[in-house]
Amino acid sequence: TNEEVAEMTKGVDAVFYTHYHGDHIGLFAAVPDAIPQYIGEGALEVLKCRNKVLNKKRELSQEQKVLNRMSTYTSNHTIRIGDINITPYYCSHSAFDAYMFKIDSQGKVILHTGDFRQHGYLGKALNGVLKKHIGPVDILITEGTMLSRPQETVLTENDIKRNTVDVLKKHKYVYALCSSTDMERLASFHAACKETGRLFVCDEYQKSILDIFSNHAQNKDLFGFDQAFTYPHKESDKVTGHLKYHGFLHIIRGSQEWVVKKRIKTYNDEPSYLIYSMWEGYYNGDETVRLSNVINIRSIFDDKIFDGIKDGFHTSGHAELQTLRDVCTITQPQTGIIFIHKDAASSPQALQLPASLHIIDNNEEINNFSIQIDN
Repeated sequence: TNEEVAEMTKGVDAVFYTHYHGDHIGLFAAVPDAIPQYIGEGALEVLKCRNKVLNKKRELSQEQKVLNRMSTYTSNHTIRIGDINITPYYCSHSAFDAYMFKIDSQGKVILHTGDFRQHGYLGKALNGVLKKHIGPVDILITEGTMLSRPQETVLTENDIKRNTVDVLKKHKYVYALCSSTDMERLASFHAACKETGRLFVCDEYQKSILDIFSNHAQNKDLFGFDQAFTYPHKESDKVTGHLKYHGFLHIIRGSQEWVVKKRIKTYNDEPSYLIYSMWEGYYNGDETVRLSNVINIRSIFDDKIFDGIKDGFHTSGHAELQTLRDVCTITQPQTGIIFIHKDAASSPQALQLPASLHIIDNNEEINNFSIQIDN
C-alpha cells in the first residue's frame, strides 16, 4: 500500500532504479512526491511509452504524473545526494538501459550490480568497467539469480541469432513471442531477418519502443532496427503480397493471440511456426507464475514451436556462475559480499570463491563497516 511505501521511505533522500523491470520499479508511483526518483534516460522513455499505451485500457494517470517528474542519470556521471556519490555504469541485461551503481562516501565504496550479465551483446565491456572504473570495493551487493540454476545452459545472444537464421531459412512464416522491451533479443531477431531477407514485422507500439532503442544506441548497425516493417491497421493486397513474397518474422506479445489467429488465416500457403523466446515457467511453472495468454498462444501452434532455452531461442538476462565469480574476484570486497535477487535454493558455495572473500549472511551484523551521516 501507499502507506507502507511511505513508511519504508521515511528519511530517504532519493530513490535510484537500476532498470525498469516490474520487480524493481513496480512501486514507483507509491513513493511520496517529495522524494526524487532516478532512472536512466532511455529507460524512462520506455516507461512513458508503455504507460501511454496501457493508459487506453485502464487508469494510469498517477503513474504518468510520477514519470513526468522522474529524474534521470547517465552512465559514468556521478550524482551527489548529501555526502553520498552515486555513479551509474551501463550493463547488459534483458532490459534496455540497465545500470549498476558505484556508491561511495567517506572513503567507503559499495558496488550494487543490479541485474546484469556478460553473455549479451553489450556484456563484453563488463570486466573492463569493473577494472577501470570500480576497482576494489568494501561491499559488493550482487544479484544471484543463477545461483539456484547452475546446470542451465547459457547461450549468447549471437547463438540465438544464428539459430533464428536457420529457422528463417527453412520456414516462411515465423512468429516470435518475446519481451517487447528486451533490446538485445529483438536485435538478434532483426539481424537474423537482415541475413535471410525475411521481413521483421511488428505493430506500432513495438515500433515506437524500437525507435527509442535506436535513438539511444551507440551501435546503430546492431540496434538501428532500420528494417522494421510496421503492420498497418488496414490490410491491403499490396501488404499481404509483399509479406507472402518475402516471408517474415513477426514479433508478438502475450496480449496478441487475436493477431496471431488473424495473420495465420491470411498467410496460410505454408505452415506457421512459433519461436518461444521467454522463460518456460510462464507456461509450465506453478500456478502463481503461469500466464494464460502465453499458454493460449502456444496452443495455436501445436508442435510447431522452437522452444526457449531447450531449443536455443532464449537465454537468461542474468549473470551465470563464471561471471558472478569474476565480479567477486575483480572487486575483492574487503568487508564482504551480499547476494540478492535469489531464491531459497540458491547456494553461493557453487561459485567456489576464495576463502579470503566473505559472504555476508542474511542475519549477520556488519560491525566493522560504518559511514557517519551528518544530520
